[in-house]
Amino acid sequence: MNKLIGRTQQFLFVLLGIFIPTSIAITNLIIALLALCWILERNFKAKFDSIKSSKWILAIFALIGFYALGMFWGDQHLNANWQFQRLALLLVFPVLMTMNLNQNTIKRAVIAFLGTAFVSALLAILININIILPLGNYIPFIQTSLIKSAFITYNYHNVILALATTLSFYLLFERKSQYTYLLLLFILVCAISIFTERGRAGQVIFNLSSVFYIIYYNKIKLLRLCTLFLILFLFQFVIYNSTNVYKDRFDAVSNIIQNKGDSGKGQPEDIRYVFIKESLSRILEKPILGYGTGSFGTIFNAEVDSLHRYALPPEPRGTPHNQYLYVWFELGILGLVLLLLIFYHQLKELFRKKDGIHRVLLPLSFMFLMLVDSYFFIFILTICYMFLYTIYSRYQHE
Repeated sequence: MNKLIGRTQQFLFVLLGIFIPTSIAITNLIIALLALCWILERNFKAKFDSIKSSKWILAIFALIGFYALGMFWGDQHLNANWQFQRLALLLVFPVLMTMNLNQNTIKRAVIAFLGTAFVSALLAILININIILPLGNYIPFIQTSLIKSAFITYNYHNVILALATTLSFYLLFERKSQYTYLLLLFILVCAISIFTERGRAGQVIFNLSSVFYIIYYNKIKLLRLCTLFLILFLFQFVIYNSTNVYKDRFDAVSNIIQNKGDSGKGQPEDIRYVFIKESLSRILEKPILGYGTGSFGTIFNAEVDSLHRYALPPEPRGTPHNQYLYVWFELGILGLVLLLLIFYHQLKELFRKKDGIHRVLLPLSFMFLMLVDSYFFIFILTICYMFLYTIYSRYQHE
């Protein structure tokens, strides 16, 4: 029985790599099946011993517990149900980290993830240049929407491709794969898709990863260093001058930065600028414990006077578009410390491994992403991070 469950787990983990870039619904189903296998497999003592030995998993439980305690202070808990649904997702982390995954499964999962991400990027490009129609016109169960790339919305698609590209850089430069030209093709196609989509977070992650690898491998080779930086700049210069999407988004952000949050004549201040300014203002009033679990959207709706409407989650403006401010606002500095401890211990765990300098790029990238949105509470991107962290932490050199 346990052998069958074990084989099923290996299969489902590879399947997860296929559906993270393509289907939120099927990803949800696979996660449920993996959790069921984890329970049916039993061997709970060994699993709990493994969990107790992991400081970052203990920090996750501590954060969840502190959110529960957050119900006992403040009087605005309207969004608490949504909050606890997202927190429950974090329990998938110890499930994945205590599964018995063999090295062949890890490699197949990488191939499945990168292969599907490549198809998704290629289809998104073809849709953008009007060679094919949105996939909903051919496949009935894929919803046609202006905010979709190929299979999922552009902001999630964009980030997943950026994380996949970072993994590809590692495989390419550390010679973990014999398929060098396929990896180069993958990086090129993903880059084009990333920079011709509206999502900005993935573009920044791509640039940061590129800069890291250019400097890391060429720090004493000045000519090659300058040449590669020039190529990176020229690529983005060409994209900027040939696509309205990238140009418009770049110009808009530049304008907001130069004008300290002003979106333009007759327009309200940029929503993210308002979130940062108003969140920090209120955080400083209650910095230790915050306003309590599920309080952010209600307080902003009631107290912040601007031309923006602050919807309650799961609407996108129900959070401050910053994970750190979100946790600090509701749970105070103690909650923020617990959040940071999760990633601190993950960074320590990965850095101690061989090629640790490359592995830590994953949590560092995700920590940057949390500066621009509450990505730790976004289902598909949190699952993507858990999936990739499992790979980065469990992969062993032959």
